[in-house]
Amino acid sequence: MAEIVGLPGGDGVPPEPNWRTIFGRAPDREAAAAYWRSIISELRTAEKLAVANAHSIKRLVVAYVTYDISAREVLKMGPVIKAKKTGVPTYNPWWTTMGNADSQAAALEKALCITPRERGAGAKVQRATQRKTGGGYLKSRG
Repeated sequence: MAEIVGLPGGDGVPPEPNWRTIFGRAPDREAAAAYWRSIISELRTAEKLAVANAHSIKRLVVAYVTYDISAREVLKMGPVIKAKKTGVPTYNPWWTTMGNADSQAAALEKALCITPRERGAGAKVQRATQRKTGGGYLKSRG
């Protein structure tokens, strides 16, 4: 007998993206997978997990990992560096990228109701109710 294989996301959990197509470094892929599991767990616990949120969750994970990458570079070079041609102090591009990733993450956390302040907001995901046979026209003979 053939095994029945469900559709990805059929259980209400979005399928995890292939991080290899997004991040080149293994540590970044591992971080992405850990963030994904953490966010999925948080949303499941809050009863706010839905397959429709898959892309938002993916973007949030990318923002987290981008923030981490940028933060490492800022720690190496500092938030202000000298411009190559002029030597004039300027913001490190990684500093700007880090700030942008932070803003994106904050907006997505709010939209997904992940932050402590937003947890009470947003409706819980309604699961399908049990199907009744007979279209409601037949009485139960119990």
